[in-house]
Amino acid sequence: MNIEMTQGTRPGISQHRIAHVGLLSPLLLTGCSHSPEYSIFGSFFPAWIFCSAGGLMLTAGARAVIARTAIGEYLIAPVLLYLSMTITLTCVLWLLFYS
Repeated sequence: MNIEMTQGTRPGISQHRIAHVGLLSPLLLTGCSHSPEYSIFGSFFPAWIFCSAGGLMLTAGARAVIARTAIGEYLIAPVLLYLSMTITLTCVLWLLFYS
């Protein structure tokens, strides 16, 4: 054990570093102050629900186009394709409307 260590100091963490974390953490948490939501008949719905519904509808439209053009026969993993398409379109809608 190090005899020169005084009480109240911890090895490896300086007081300067703790002060920086304490001052910078409110700046990093300011993005959590407001979430976009809509009041429909007195009930608040988060905006991501509408984006995910839009992503599902766009994916259903894309699936109809893929089925009509017979590209669906050549898909190796259609479940993964439609799942990733839904997630991508949902994120694109979110970025278009809320960023």
